[in-house]
Amino acid sequence: MRIKIIFLVIITIGLFSCKENYIPKKRAFFRLETPKKEYRTISNQEYKFDILKSSRFIIKKDNKTWTSVLYPSLKASLYLTYFSNPDIEKLSEDARKSAYKHTIRADDIVNLQFAFPDKKLYGTIYSIEGNAATPVVFYFTDSISQFLHGTVYFNCAPNSDSLKPITHFIREDIQHIIESFEWINHTKE
Repeated sequence: MRIKIIFLVIITIGLFSCKENYIPKKRAFFRLETPKKEYRTISNQEYKFDILKSSRFIIKKDNKTWTSVLYPSLKASLYLTYFSNPDIEKLSEDARKSAYKHTIRADDIVNLQFAFPDKKLYGTIYSIEGNAATPVVFYFTDSISQFLHGTVYFNCAPNSDSLKPITHFIREDIQHIIESFEWINHTKE
């Protein structure tokens, strides 16, 4: 009997001790604003293409040409490496390997080959789904003497659910880069 009274007292105190009703908070993610799709043409000695006005284009030269397209508002970067007179077969295999290095973390890797013979532009885009370090790897070539390798990286830990709108936006931007891309000094056949 004594245990029952103690148990009732504890339950009564527990029920009436809280003055506010507890309401669980909804789980939320930060809202990302993607920049307006306004473009400007950038070029160097080898190629030209359109990038977003809100992005920055940086050129670093060495024995190969390194360039970056930075998306500050999206905390993402597109790194480009240009090769002149390369072993195209070896470099395209290197691009494929760099995409498939993410197999451990990727849910899926889809490759899309494209060809624009009138612009002498051929290549492959590797779309990497899941929590991989990079969502997109691609390369362009004129199939004779020029090769451009590109990789997208985020400046944060990969979380595919949170980054999905940004990844989609950047994939659309890369599609625009492909459509506007031109070799400046491509070798004539």
